[in-house]
Amino acid sequence: MGGGLSSARITSVNATTSIKVNTLTKKTGIVYDICLDESSEIAKQSKAGSAYIGAIRFRDKSSTSSDASKLAIAHPSDKNFINIPLKNEIVEIHEIGTGEYTYSRIGTESNPSISANSNLISILFPETVQNENKVGDYKKRQSTNIPKSNKDNSSKYFGFGNYYNPQENLHKLKLYEGDSLIQSRFGQSIRFSAFNNSKNKFAPTLIIRNGEAGDNRKKDQNINIEEDINKDGTIIALTSGEHQLGFIPGTIDDKGKGDFQTKPESFEDYPTKLIGDQLLLSSGRIILSAKNAEMLFYSKKNYGFVSDGAMSIDNKGGIDISVGDNINIITNDRDINFVTGNGTMFFGSQDLEPMVKGQQLVDILSELIDTIGAMQFLTPSGPSALGPVNSPDFGMIKSKLNSILSQRTQLS
Repeated sequence: MGGGLSSARITSVNATTSIKVNTLTKKTGIVYDICLDESSEIAKQSKAGSAYIGAIRFRDKSSTSSDASKLAIAHPSDKNFINIPLKNEIVEIHEIGTGEYTYSRIGTESNPSISANSNLISILFPETVQNENKVGDYKKRQSTNIPKSNKDNSSKYFGFGNYYNPQENLHKLKLYEGDSLIQSRFGQSIRFSAFNNSKNKFAPTLIIRNGEAGDNRKKDQNINIEEDINKDGTIIALTSGEHQLGFIPGTIDDKGKGDFQTKPESFEDYPTKLIGDQLLLSSGRIILSAKNAEMLFYSKKNYGFVSDGAMSIDNKGGIDISVGDNINIITNDRDINFVTGNGTMFFGSQDLEPMVKGQQLVDILSELIDTIGAMQFLTPSGPSALGPVNSPDFGMIKSKLNSILSQRTQLS
């Protein structure tokens, strides 16, 4: 098939309504139907099941059949990267054999989400749609003897599909020299770049984005944007060299200020600039799961956990901690609880001895002092007086016994 469309003409076809049928060339066609799974009409008609997933049924200017089910079928031009078009979208058609075709998506729309005119089939082929209605109606009357209805089925060609809903104010990404970019209709993208930094210096980066930031979606449709590592839905950024990440923890407001309250005060040598080989993963929620094997974390330098919430660990097995330096725990006037049940706590590893319960020690010492105060001795002249001569001193000692009890530490 020969011929082609200029960028301007593709734009006018896919995004406006002032279109004529001669806008199409032999290398372009309009999508009528897309095979999304084995239940699709294309898959059923081909009797090839899932082999036709990703295929489209299309009409070009040479198609004369009024029966849409007899239109030609085209498969994705790249079987490893399938970029599905929408109904009413214009695609480029490649003939690879007699009656065999592949397709590629084309167009220069400013909003990646809106890549087709929702009424293009009816605009370009109104007579064909009417003829198809007549043929369908004739077959229906012939088989059922039901009188002709004034209602036609041209509405089935309106729109982009069964449920596709174009999103307003999604933007194309700004490009840098040499970039390779995959960008979807939904605010998702994968960028391979090396000069997307403030000084345009060589620093390879890979940025994966899922969802355009709400602030960017408020901008004019005709400007391009860049990934926002702080406000986009989910970001994975692999950067290097002098590419500096302007990461701010938490949710960022319109003034660029985060709502994170906790500071990394215990973290020593916190990096002042996020440069060099690094990976950033930022999202609303992160779930890491090792289904049937180990999960390992290695860090050559310091590592830390900073959270505005609480931390918990639930283990079926035990916890072993081995360190080469002191362990410092600052509770900021909060309690520490070791709930061991009937378990035993050990402090030290040599010559272990049981610990003393403070209150019981006080009670026993108090009883001992009382007993000493009541001591009486038998002498040749008869029983002695009760208690020792310095009995008041023992009373003073008893009054101080509670001072040996800790006000901060409790034992069971």
